[in-house]
Amino acid sequence: MKTLCTLLCALSCFAAEKQADQIFFGGPILTVNDEQPTAEAVAVYQGKIVFVGPFSEAQEFQETTTKLINLQGNTLLPGFIEPHTHLLFQGLVEKLTNVSALQYKTIDSILEALQEAAQKGPVIAFGYDPSLMTEPGDLGFTQLNAVSDTVPILVISQSGHIAYGNRKAFDLAGITDKIGPLQGGSFGRTQQGLLNGKAYELPAIAALMAAFKTLAFDYAQIAKTSAFHYAEKGFTTVTDLALGLPFPTPVEHIQTLQALAMSPDAPIRLQGYVISPLLERIGKLKRKNTPNFVILGIKIWADGSLQGYTAALKKRYRGKNTCGTLNYTQDALNALVLQAHRKNLQIAIHANGDQAIAYALTAYETALDKKPAKDPRFRVEHATIADHALLQKMALVSATPSFTNPHVYYYGQVMRDQILGNKRANSIDSARTAKSLGMKFSFNDDAPLSPPNPLLLMEIAVTREMEGGGTLNGEETITIDDAIKAFTIYPAWQSFREKELGSIEVGKYADFVILDHNPKTTKPHLIHAIRVLETWLNGKRIYTERGSRIGISAVSKPLGSTTVSCPHISNIGQLTVVEPRALSHQTKSDYCTTFGIHK
Repeated sequence: MKTLCTLLCALSCFAAEKQADQIFFGGPILTVNDEQPTAEAVAVYQGKIVFVGPFSEAQEFQETTTKLINLQGNTLLPGFIEPHTHLLFQGLVEKLTNVSALQYKTIDSILEALQEAAQKGPVIAFGYDPSLMTEPGDLGFTQLNAVSDTVPILVISQSGHIAYGNRKAFDLAGITDKIGPLQGGSFGRTQQGLLNGKAYELPAIAALMAAFKTLAFDYAQIAKTSAFHYAEKGFTTVTDLALGLPFPTPVEHIQTLQALAMSPDAPIRLQGYVISPLLERIGKLKRKNTPNFVILGIKIWADGSLQGYTAALKKRYRGKNTCGTLNYTQDALNALVLQAHRKNLQIAIHANGDQAIAYALTAYETALDKKPAKDPRFRVEHATIADHALLQKMALVSATPSFTNPHVYYYGQVMRDQILGNKRANSIDSARTAKSLGMKFSFNDDAPLSPPNPLLLMEIAVTREMEGGGTLNGEETITIDDAIKAFTIYPAWQSFREKELGSIEVGKYADFVILDHNPKTTKPHLIHAIRVLETWLNGKRIYTERGSRIGISAVSKPLGSTTVSCPHISNIGQLTVVEPRALSHQTKSDYCTTFGIHK
């Protein structure tokens, strides 16, 4: 009897393994798995991948309720992973007064926009970036008090590292000339030591936000809308690198994003790093981790932004008598990193300038000396000015970079010609050097610095073309294969989730993106034009582009011949093609030809 039960259980388990809710087929399937780079079909059951391989074998998982997803020549990839962004902040800026340099090229036009907004009440504006303006100017008490001395005004720079307020905003926030130093932030002062209306880094900016308690936003709806925009771009996992922003409070910011990710209709998975002032709370927060919401560790800012001249450099900025600003002394940074490391937290340090990167790596090295760890996977966020020597040391201390390569596209020319000079600008986002050192790396948009757009960022990585024309150090271009990995398996690895996410492999979550062209066969300068047709999370379709031709059919009827549209084959309106079971005898090339897979 025991033997019979064992046999029946084995047969039952075997039968259970051969079930599928969906089978994807009919187009290029790029698995991002080096051991099996492509496949004819993928079977999914209960939100996880149960088979990757030939279609004839995928049919063994087919039941009467299985849905066949005919890609119709379009390309299936693992869902993209956003390795560094600010989801709620990205959504919130759409509600703020826009002063972006894309629209406002002069300081006078910005002041006019602020005056108009101030007539309606308190003003929070976003996007000020003098480095991209044709007629830049200064902001502070002098300029903003002239706009209004009765309504609080706060202008946040495009990088998010500097904010500018009028005297009314400082007064309402209770910030006076007597305010002492802040850890990781500061307020600008005149030569006489008086406040000048400028705030640097999160601690100072957060203090100013207290002046705007009367402004009410529906943060839950903003987060949901923002998350869907990420899904529209093909993202299935989004990494927020500043959990705990003052929107409206640090705790409520985390709770809002957690509630979003845990809701039944969540369009993305959400993971992230909690800001360093909340260090003592991170352990408790991590105990609430789920597959859809994961606290990964701690975020520390070592410096500011290059375009704001606050990133810390070893040598002065071009034409400026400053090397930028470090937010911590080396000893203070060492102590903070060690404290987090002793709590077994993964650590992500924001470091743009080469001096800040060097400080971050020294802090990591010191932490490992005092508490060895086999696989800490330290992160360096942006790592913008990292030459070969810094990247080599990065590898030695078990750290990897997440490059913000919109710097190349949007800021390449101004970095080269105005801010850094040619030599240092050439080292911006040195992905090929990182690859040559055997490092895993990722690319990120750092939204709202730049909007979420993974396909544009892949193109930037492959071409290093700048928005205004020309190429920024073409020797640092990488292959499209590595660019794809930088949005899939590499960021999954960076967040210790490579066994769950980042590639199409059996046992991983069925998180997919379907593109209308294959990035591997698309001309490099056209990668940005590839359209996201669908996004799938946990085996559920989250987003469909209007007019998408992806075909889904239940298979309760026998399979035979049918007529389908083949829009990707020129001069052919429709073809009669054999449905899947009859295709098992065909060669792969015939299979691809039949389905019009030629992209």
